[in-house]
Amino acid sequence: MAAILKLAVVLFVFLYADFCKSEDLVLGATNGSITYVEDVKLNAFPFMTRTKNVFYSGSQVIKGISAIDVSKGKSKVTVTAGGVGSMFANVRLKSRRGDELNYVVQIFV
Repeated sequence: MAAILKLAVVLFVFLYADFCKSEDLVLGATNGSITYVEDVKLNAFPFMTRTKNVFYSGSQVIKGISAIDVSKGKSKVTVTAGGVGSMFANVRLKSRRGDELNYVVQIFV
C-alpha cells in the first residue's frame, strides 16, 4: 500500500511540474544595465497561434537577453538573429494554439 501511495505522489508531482512549466529565456549576463524593455501582450484567439517579433538595435554590445513569461503558459521563445555578443537582436515569441502571449523582454548591455 505504501508503494502505491509513493508512486501516486511521484506521478502527481511530475504531472504538476509539467503542467506549471513556463518557457522563459535567459541568455548571457542579466545583471548589467537594462537598455531595452518591451511588454508583449497579445490576446488569445480560439484555434490560432499568436506570434510577435521583438527587434532591438543599439550602439553597444548585448551582454544578456531575458524573456519572462508572465502568464506562465507554454509559449516558445527563440532568438532568430543577433543576440548576445551582437549589437542587435530579434526575439521571436510564439504561443500555442488558443493561448495568449504575455511576456516581458529585456535587453542588457
